[in-house]
Amino acid sequence: MLGKDYNDENLLTVAEAAAFLAVSTKTLRRWDAEGVLIPIRHPATQYRLYKKSQLVDFIKSLTVDANLTENKPRSSRMQITDSDIASFLDDKVNLKREDLTAYRAQANNLIDNLDKYLKEDQNFGLKKMIHAGSGAKGTATSETSDLDVAVYLTPDKKNESIENILNYIRDLLVKAMKRYNMTAEQFTLGERCVRVLFKGSQMEVDVVPLIPVDGGTEKNGRGLLAHRSLPDGWLETSPKLHVEFIRKRKDSFDKYAPFVRLTKWWKNEVDAPLKSFAIELIWAYLIDNEEVPDSYCDGLPYFFKYILRTGLKEKIVFSDYHSPSEIPKTDTGPVFIYDPVNPKNNVTKKITEKERLIIVNKAQEAMNVLMMATCAPSKTKAIEQWRRVFGSSFNPYS
Repeated sequence: MLGKDYNDENLLTVAEAAAFLAVSTKTLRRWDAEGVLIPIRHPATQYRLYKKSQLVDFIKSLTVDANLTENKPRSSRMQITDSDIASFLDDKVNLKREDLTAYRAQANNLIDNLDKYLKEDQNFGLKKMIHAGSGAKGTATSETSDLDVAVYLTPDKKNESIENILNYIRDLLVKAMKRYNMTAEQFTLGERCVRVLFKGSQMEVDVVPLIPVDGGTEKNGRGLLAHRSLPDGWLETSPKLHVEFIRKRKDSFDKYAPFVRLTKWWKNEVDAPLKSFAIELIWAYLIDNEEVPDSYCDGLPYFFKYILRTGLKEKIVFSDYHSPSEIPKTDTGPVFIYDPVNPKNNVTKKITEKERLIIVNKAQEAMNVLMMATCAPSKTKAIEQWRRVFGSSFNPYS
């Protein structure tokens, strides 16, 4: 091909090295010019060649505590700073405090008035309503739709069909909120919830029915969630324990929630087929098992590195509320991330092999971009790269 010195399989051409690192040949040539990744030269042809071991070491060097080269500290080449990421979080990603306050006010209004209505008419089989979802967990983004209220029914309601239960709750909400001039059109049926639209704020709240189990409403919040894809139509869960689970990780690592929000933003920006709950659990696993840096620039890549290292084929299991031995041994599928509240619930069971590969490829693209951003010759160029991860709204200059 190029007449390599001794037909060494561990010597790669520029094209081969670019494929190995999943970057373009143009990027490799720029890194060579900038002294980031320097090839050797064929003594006869002067073609650029790379040792495979050199590329492996380069990939390993892209960690939070390593230098890009022996004489160029990573920090000296980092154009995007933690302050830039923090500003992006505050300006675009985080659910604004005033919006969160408005959401809680709307949800509390819903809860309080439904409670008053129930006290006036005891014929309805509702017992309790609580905040749930990412809004309650503190992981909601400004674009979130996961602002939920869980409504606990009386146990006898399990004998009803999910369709009947949802219609029952919708009718009840329409009657309870009529005094506030809310119309029936503001209450629509979702797959397993009743969606309530508040016209003034244009905020949506999903009211999710649960059938309490084991004294769930009083003790641990456990209940059966309406779930159409399951044989019996119900899935055991606990909004209360989910909030508690997330709070533990937030208490042990103060960047947990911001990392989750940034990753959710990335997921939405690149259309990665990964549930928000799965993102929360991957970050919880990383916090529990790895020393993730307390730095946005250095810590965020850990999520993508984990996906690339495992291919999402490693089981993620928690022992907060059940033993790992309770995980079913007969589960099938390409991805296994288990609900910390219910060992029988693989929250990623709907991910296909094609979707798993899409997620891995999206993570590889994100890592490639962050590599190039780290090596960018200017902050403007670095911003261009970061926008490939977070979209055009990423603008530290604003």
